Amino acid sequence: MDNEKIQKEIDREIRIKKVSTMIGSDALFRGVFVVEGAIRIDGKYDGNIRTRDMVIIGDGGRVKGDIYGDTVIIGGGVKGNIYAMKEIILLDTAKVLGDLTATRILIDEGAKFRGKFKKTSEENLKPIFEREVDAFVESEKSSWEW
Repeated sequence: MDNEKIQKEIDREIRIKKVSTMIGSDALFRGVFVVEGAIRIDGKYDGNIRTRDMVIIGDGGRVKGDIYGDTVIIGGGVKGNIYAMKEIILLDTAKVLGDLTATRILIDEGAKFRGKFKKTSEENLKPIFEREVDAFVESEKSSWEW
């Protein structure tokens, strides 16, 4: 798939899904991020990201940690493993050091990647997401109830 087709697909996905959380280009954030909507990171983030929605790492975004999302689009840098129920898209500006696990993986020419690919079914990903996303989200929610 060429860059123009990938970009059109990404633009379409972004229009359909509303980004509910964004870390701006001047931000540096460290901790636990649990998001119920789509998230976009253009700054620097140290920690795992867990959502059942879309994750976008912009061209200037940097993440140290594992990413769990429905669709994960990488334009910046990631040091960590990436899990997606639907697809992982590495744009030509992406730099990823870690393993990719998804039902569909698209890597644009120019993207830099060091790790392993594991193409699998949603059925095989369900237990991972139930443990790493759903159970974690419920645990975090209950810790905030007073």
